[in-house]
Amino acid sequence: MIIHFVTSETLPFSKTGGLADVCCGLGKALAHLGQEIIIISPMYKGIYSPSFEHVATLPVTMSWRHRNADIYKTVYNGATYLFVSELYYFNRDTLYGYDDDLERFAFFQLAYIEIVRRLNMRADIVHVHDWESSMVPLLLKKNGFSCKTILTIHNPAFQGNSDPSSLLNYFNLDLSNYYDGTCRFHDYFSCLKTGIMTADKVTTVSSNHAKELLADLVSYNEIGYIINLRKDDFIGIVNGVDVDEYSPAIDGYISKNYNFKNMRTGKRICKEKLEERFNLPPIKGPSLGIVSRLTEQKGLDLIINQFEAMCQRRVQIIILGSGDHMYEDALKNDMRLYVLGSGDYHYQNMIRNWSKFYPNNIIYYEGYSTELSHLIYAGTDFFLLPSKFEPCGIGQLIAKAYGSVPIVSSAGGLYDTVIPFDGNNLDKAEGFRFEYSHPEQFVEIFDLVNKMYMDKSYEVLAKNSMKADSSWNAIAPKYLKLYQSI
Repeated sequence: MIIHFVTSETLPFSKTGGLADVCCGLGKALAHLGQEIIIISPMYKGIYSPSFEHVATLPVTMSWRHRNADIYKTVYNGATYLFVSELYYFNRDTLYGYDDDLERFAFFQLAYIEIVRRLNMRADIVHVHDWESSMVPLLLKKNGFSCKTILTIHNPAFQGNSDPSSLLNYFNLDLSNYYDGTCRFHDYFSCLKTGIMTADKVTTVSSNHAKELLADLVSYNEIGYIINLRKDDFIGIVNGVDVDEYSPAIDGYISKNYNFKNMRTGKRICKEKLEERFNLPPIKGPSLGIVSRLTEQKGLDLIINQFEAMCQRRVQIIILGSGDHMYEDALKNDMRLYVLGSGDYHYQNMIRNWSKFYPNNIIYYEGYSTELSHLIYAGTDFFLLPSKFEPCGIGQLIAKAYGSVPIVSSAGGLYDTVIPFDGNNLDKAEGFRFEYSHPEQFVEIFDLVNKMYMDKSYEVLAKNSMKADSSWNAIAPKYLKLYQSI
């Protein structure tokens, strides 16, 4: 089976979020199952390598605009990668966030149509991802191609909404599909709605998030109404992790490799290395890690509002993220907060100020470091992801692989991927779960965390987590079954 992934980002070449991990990890796993995987993505600034093969220069027309797309090819992890290069649209400092994003990704999708047409690169399945490629199913139909299509919604908050005139100006389409409701969402044209209405199947990244989207008719600009129109063709499949990238048994970034059998020794050495990395003395209590963007979505408000109560539980917290002196007496000597990354200014500034007032307790590293992210997963005892909403989440899956016991909200895929400890299921539980709407549950967990850390029972949860198969190898057959069903 020939499968095309049309995506705005993919590891190891471009990344802002979990979408990049999915396309790379799933593509690799499907290739190992004998499928021919071709991943098509823009060539952003810094991606080009002299080793890439220049395949073709293809003309792309958007209304009155005429530009060429240079197509480059490389092979990685068994999958073929095709990059669409156009300097004006894609040679920029960041992937998204420009006023002309709709035009940029319209060009990308039209370039894909030219790849199919002019290079005769037909596919059995075309798998598109989020709004940046969600016009592809309709464009394929309009251009006479009959291949089956699947849209995966990774983040329904981003929809590619615009004035109806964009259909002609950017996609060379008349308004007929706007007036018949295919492309119309409220009083504007929506890329995401178009994909939902025209793809053969629609998926999202966890079963629980699928249920949330069908039940929620208010959030995400009321997209739930549209998804309900396709409820018979809509399913959730949870994401996986790349075990070649995230495995403490083979991880080259950590100072001691380990598995669930020698986890205690391995994590102790990694914890010492993490403290050494920042020239800090050891602590007696448990340490927590956060690897996340510093945004409201990720539960940062909950952490801020409950910061004093958490500090009084005397835990060590390590945050790696991209996201005032509030509590004069809140921090204890055995609590430590590592912050790495950037994000929303509100959260970033607050954590920066905390680090100034408590230099031995709060360590702030602005930016992102792959090395430090691996050190945090390996060198912490617990992993915190208190998201307000979370379609799937990948941090908790990686944490489980490293034996960092996850503490998560019940949002989206967090519900699907963490079996919570209920006091009686120590043999099966993998972590802790709370309802975001009940912050008292979140704080109470830290009392249990301290108790289980002192009596070492948390290590059973850590080993249970490590034994769970969260790899793409376990998930890919579900997608293959879906592909074969259409």
